[in-house]
Amino acid sequence: MKNLYNNLAAGEKKQWLLSQTQLAHLNDGVIETLFSLGNGTLGTRGTSCYESDITNPECEGTYLNGAYMREAIEYDESAYGFAQFNNKMLQVFNSKSIEISTDNEIFIPYKTGEKYLHLRHGSFHEVLQLKTSSGKKVKLHVTRIVCQHQQNMMINHYKIEPVNFHGKLLIKSFLKSNDATSTSNGDPRVGNLSTKEQLHTLNSSSTPEYSYLLHQLQVPKSLVLVATSHQFEQESQQIFPSSPSENELTDQFEIALANKSVELTKYSVYLTNQKLTNAYQDKDEQLASEALITQARDELLLAKQLGYNKNIQLHQKLMHEFWQDSDIEIHGNEQHQLAIRLNMLHLKMSAGKDGQRNIAAKGLTGPGYDGHYFWDSEIYIIPYFIYTQPGIAKNLLSYRFHGLAHAKKRAKEMGHNQGALFPWRTISGEECSSYFPAGTAQYHINAAISYAVKQYFKASQDWQFMWSEGAELVFETARLWPSLGHFNENKQGFFCIDTVTGPDEYTALVNNNYYTNAMAKIHLSFAVELINALKIKDKTMHASLLARLNISPQEIERWQKIAEKMYLPHQAEQNITPQDDSFLNKKAWDFIGTPKDKYPLLLNFHPLVIYRHQVLKQADVVLANFLQDDAVDLSLKRNNLAFYEPITTHDSTLSACTHSLAYSETGDHQAAFEYFDNTVLTDLDNLHHNSHYGVHTAAMAGSWMCITQGFAGLRIRDHYASFQPNLPKQWQHLRFKLQLMGCQIQITLTKEQTTYQLLSGNTLKLTHYQQNFSLTEQSPIQQFAVNKSESAEKKPTLAARK
Repeated sequence: MKNLYNNLAAGEKKQWLLSQTQLAHLNDGVIETLFSLGNGTLGTRGTSCYESDITNPECEGTYLNGAYMREAIEYDESAYGFAQFNNKMLQVFNSKSIEISTDNEIFIPYKTGEKYLHLRHGSFHEVLQLKTSSGKKVKLHVTRIVCQHQQNMMINHYKIEPVNFHGKLLIKSFLKSNDATSTSNGDPRVGNLSTKEQLHTLNSSSTPEYSYLLHQLQVPKSLVLVATSHQFEQESQQIFPSSPSENELTDQFEIALANKSVELTKYSVYLTNQKLTNAYQDKDEQLASEALITQARDELLLAKQLGYNKNIQLHQKLMHEFWQDSDIEIHGNEQHQLAIRLNMLHLKMSAGKDGQRNIAAKGLTGPGYDGHYFWDSEIYIIPYFIYTQPGIAKNLLSYRFHGLAHAKKRAKEMGHNQGALFPWRTISGEECSSYFPAGTAQYHINAAISYAVKQYFKASQDWQFMWSEGAELVFETARLWPSLGHFNENKQGFFCIDTVTGPDEYTALVNNNYYTNAMAKIHLSFAVELINALKIKDKTMHASLLARLNISPQEIERWQKIAEKMYLPHQAEQNITPQDDSFLNKKAWDFIGTPKDKYPLLLNFHPLVIYRHQVLKQADVVLANFLQDDAVDLSLKRNNLAFYEPITTHDSTLSACTHSLAYSETGDHQAAFEYFDNTVLTDLDNLHHNSHYGVHTAAMAGSWMCITQGFAGLRIRDHYASFQPNLPKQWQHLRFKLQLMGCQIQITLTKEQTTYQLLSGNTLKLTHYQQNFSLTEQSPIQQFAVNKSESAEKKPTLAARK
C-alpha cells in the first residue's frame, strides 16, 4: 500500500486521497467517521483491524441500513398518541479484526500507523508497524472495501510483509460483538446502538470453507447472520477451527512467512430477513435460517471464485461510473475540492438503493440519532440524487411509498380521518420521536415528501413512477391538511394551521408557522396540478387512480380552495415575513450576554426558556423563501434574510447551506461563499464538534446544493431548466454534470464564460439568465461570456449580517 500511495501523482493525492496526516487537527474518533465505508445496505466505520488501535469503542460499529432493533420508549408521564417505540439501526458483528502472533508472542503496533481513504476507489487503506515483545517485526498492509457490486459483502485484504522476521505465523481472524455503549450526556443527538441485550446466538459453525454466526433479534423477531470465508495467496496454510462463543467466533490459520509477503483476503457477508413488513413467523424459523445460511455460503463461494483482484475491479468499475456522472471539479481551493468529493462519496455510500431503506442523518458512519431517517432526506439529500443519480432518488421516494400504511395509521392516531402523516424520525415507518414539540408537531414532513416527488418528476418526467407510487404519495399526504387547519374568520377567512412546529426547533407549537403554511400551499397546489396533468396524459388511468384512492371532485376543489386561501402572514411596516403569529412579539435573545460555551443552546437552556425568545436554531422563513422559488419577490427575500440571519444561531448543520443558497439568490456572493465554506467543511473540520458520532449527510448534500443551485443558480421549471451562474471570485474554474429531463449536460464556469454541453439525450431547453436556448445533438455546446452586471454583488436592502 505504501508503494501505491507513493506512486500516485501529486495531483491525485491532493484531489482524491484523504490521509490521516492531513487530518491531524481532528481526533481519532472523527477520522474513523470520515474513513467509513458503505454501499447503502452495509456500512462500517473506518477503524483499524487491530482493536488496540480503536480509540472510540463506544462509536465503533458495522451497520445494516434499514434493519433495526425496536425498544419501548419509557415515559414517567405519558399521554395518548405519544410514540411508543424507538427504532435503532442494527449494529452487527465486527469482522474486520485480526491478530498475528508467533511462538505465543503477539505482534502489536509500536509506531503510529498510516491510514487513508481513497475517494475515487471508495476504499480504506492502513499500514501498521508491528512487533513482538522480543523485537520481531512485520509490516501489515490492509485494504478494505464495502462492495458496490455486492450489497451484502465487505472485503478486507491483509498483506503481511517481513521486516526482520521469517518463520511461522499464527493468524487469528475474529467475528466479535461490540458491547460498548454510548453515553449521551444529555445530548439528544447521540445514539446508542448496542445489541447486547437483544441479539442472541441461535447457531454457529466454523469449517475450512466458511464460518458463520446466526443470531436472533428479539424485537422485531428476526434473524441476522454474519459469515466469513478466507482466501490465502499461498498454498501452505493449516486451518484450526475454534469453538464459537455467544459473542465471538475465531478462525485460526498457521502459515510460513518467508522472503515473500503473505496475503490473506477475508470475505464477510451480512444478511437479515427483516423487511419493512417486519419479521417472520415462528413456524418459519428453521426455513428462514437455512435460507440465510445457503445464501451466505453461495455469495462467499462466488466471491472466492472471482478472487480479490476481480472483486476490486468490479467495485472500482461502479465507483468510476459514479464519479463519471457525479464529480464536481473545483480549481482554486484544494480543501474545497477534497471536501466536496468526500461529501458526495458518503452520500453515495449511505443511501438505500432498493426502496426498502432510506438515508440516515448520520449515514452509515456512526451511532448518532440511532440511525434514524428525517425530513433531511427529502429537502436536502434527494435533490442531489435527482440531478446526478435519479435512480437512487426514485428508490428513496419508494421507501416513503412503502411506509404509507404506517403513515395512515399514525394520521388516525393523531385525530385525522383521512390521509397519511409521516413520522418525524424513523426506520421502520413508525414514529420514534419521544419529544413531540420538536417531533410529531413538525407536520411539514408531509410537504417535504411531496416537494421531493415534485422535484423528481419535473427533472425526470418519470410518468411510470408517478402512476405507480408518486401520485399516491402526493395525494395521501395532501389529504391531511384540511383536517389540520381551518378557515379562520379572525384572519379574514384565510386557512390557518395551529399548534405546529416549523424547521426552527427553537420555536415550537405555534400558530401559522410560515414555513409550514407555505409548504402546505405548495403541496396542495401541486396535488391539483398533478391531477390535471395525469388526466391529460391518460384519461383512463387517471379515472382508475382517482377511483382506487376514492378522490372526489369535491375533495380536489377543497384542496384548491385551501391552497388559494392559505394564510401567509406579512408585516407591512418592515416588509418582512413573521415566522409565526407570535414570533415578532417575543423578547429578543441576549446574544451579547450568551457566552460561546453556551452553544448549542439546546444543551444549555430548558426548551421553554428558548421558546420564549426571538432566536432560531436554523433557517425557517429563509428556507421557505428558497423553496418558494420565484413566487416570492427578491426584495422580500432580502429583507427576511437581513432580519432573521442575525438572530439565527446555526446550531443545526442544516442552517449554513440554506443561508448560502439564500445569499446566492439575493446577490450577496461573499456571504454565500462564507456559508458554503462552513457547509462543505462541516465534517472535514468537525465544525459542530460531534462528527465522531457520524457525518452530517444533509450538510454534505447541502454543499452540493450551494454549488449547483447557489453558485450556478439551477432552478427546474416546466419543461426546461434555468441557470444564473456566478463563479466565486476565490475559484478559477468549476465543472459539474447534471441529469435533466432525459439528458445529461456538463456545465463549466470560468471567470470569462459559462459553457453548457449536451453529453447525452436529444434536446434540452435551458435559460441562461434571460436568454433562452436549446442544446441538441446537432448543436450540443453553447457558451456565454460573463456579464459583469448580471453577476455583480447585490447587497441586502437591510444590511444586518453578523
